[in-house]
Amino acid sequence: MSQSTTVTPFEVGAMSAVIGAGVGYAMAPRKYNLEQLLTIEPDVFEKSLPQTALAKATDDQKIAHSVITDARKDILTASKKNAAEERLRFLLKSADLDDAYKTIKGLLPKARIQAAVVLGIIGGAIGTIAKMIYDQKNA
Repeated sequence: MSQSTTVTPFEVGAMSAVIGAGVGYAMAPRKYNLEQLLTIEPDVFEKSLPQTALAKATDDQKIAHSVITDARKDILTASKKNAAEERLRFLLKSADLDDAYKTIKGLLPKARIQAAVVLGIIGGAIGTIAKMIYDQKNA
């Protein structure tokens, strides 16, 4: 007697999503470091320090956010003169900026969670599509 089981595209997609989320979580840094925070895209920076978190922040954390925002603007200005790398190296050596990062670090969401969600969605989509293509070829 022969028994066979079938796996639906949804099941393959769900398993791929779980695997993708696990890989994303394991490979991502715990939190953005100072260099990443200074150089990430503006929309990602805004998401990494949402206004809701800043509303609940202490005065020191708000000042630290201002210092980091000013440093980002400084790097942007330097990039127009093709000196962004040099300016970034200089800013990373700054004790004031390092202190600001340490102050605001508690407000940063975990980069691991963001990476896990993104890779989970991508993995789920790829797994589902691959299973659907495989089923069509074998039909």
